[in-house]
Amino acid sequence: MMLYCYRLLLITLVLFVCVSKAQNIAFLNNVPADTAVYYYRTNIDNTITDDASKPKEQNRTKAPFHSLAFKNNNLTVEQFIEGRKTYIPVSLNQDIKYEENSEDEYQYQMIDGTYWREQSEINYSRLFPLLGTMLTINLAIYQYQRGVWDQNEITGLHSINWWIDVHNYQRMDKLGHFTDAYFVSDLTSKLYRWSGLSGESSVWFGALTGWVWMLEMEISDGLFADWGFSWLDLSANTLGSGFFVLQQYFPEVLGGLHPKFSYHVSDAWRNKTYTKNPKSFIDDYEGMTFWLAINPHHYFPDSWKRDYPKWLAPLGVAIGYGAEGIAATPQFGRPQWFVGLDLDLRKIDFGNESDLFKFFKSELNFIRLPMPTVRLTPTGIWYGIYF
Repeated sequence: MMLYCYRLLLITLVLFVCVSKAQNIAFLNNVPADTAVYYYRTNIDNTITDDASKPKEQNRTKAPFHSLAFKNNNLTVEQFIEGRKTYIPVSLNQDIKYEENSEDEYQYQMIDGTYWREQSEINYSRLFPLLGTMLTINLAIYQYQRGVWDQNEITGLHSINWWIDVHNYQRMDKLGHFTDAYFVSDLTSKLYRWSGLSGESSVWFGALTGWVWMLEMEISDGLFADWGFSWLDLSANTLGSGFFVLQQYFPEVLGGLHPKFSYHVSDAWRNKTYTKNPKSFIDDYEGMTFWLAINPHHYFPDSWKRDYPKWLAPLGVAIGYGAEGIAATPQFGRPQWFVGLDLDLRKIDFGNESDLFKFFKSELNFIRLPMPTVRLTPTGIWYGIYF
């Protein structure tokens, strides 16, 4: 009961901050330069001017905020129309003439189907059910994990043995923490935008949610007698949420990278060679592979992209990491390295008329699909279709 109350208090505190600050928070004070324009509206007479006719003394040019969605493309006046729904990248390379007014609204469509707003316009009929759902899922996952790990004996907060923590499972659990924190940060950021938070707020609240989500699980581990608080896990959580934020600041360098995950039932679980047989796939580390996908098209100069076949844009490569021999000896085992092809589902030109379909594509993109792969281990080389 104590753990339930603690987790409820921690999540409630974070959600309260999100609601109370989302209306006026502004960390960056600029707008996304790498998004496709869907909708533009103000209540005053605003105009878009080109370089030849713009009244420079009346214009105010926004400093570009680069989102992960797109990079380095130009927007023409003809492209700036209401109703544009496409994942094709454009940047806001025009000047906008306007007066100061709190009711001005700028809204840009992202590759994931959500909309980047300059200012928060919270839809509470979406936000409150979203926060309630997040809290419910959080408590349900906690109860599920506690049942999987048979954690019933509660002690005072303590840390896990450092040597064991460093050597356990060939660091597969650390990669899991990094990926989980990144995934939750990215997902909740999209959901916050869907609820009406500004783009800037959604990035930081998403990262905060992902980090706190993993932190509370780590504190719970620290209260279980058979486990303990792991500073390495906390570091991996921070790196995962931090990497998500850095992608928004440096898309030219990091925007073409995407953490991914794949899983198959391992021979160790099938043959029951684990020292403690897993009750769920979340403990079957020998069946997991963590990937870093690289999309070369993202890094091409614009001159290359114009002539590059559109159907090849999603194709990339992925570098994966796994482990074997850790079922019977968790502190030892052997690493596995993978190199294979990858598809960036967000870049597939299909279903882009639907915002919801774009969102599903962006979420499914966290899964590395079965594709030709080469596996490198200390015992030899294997190649084939791997998931």
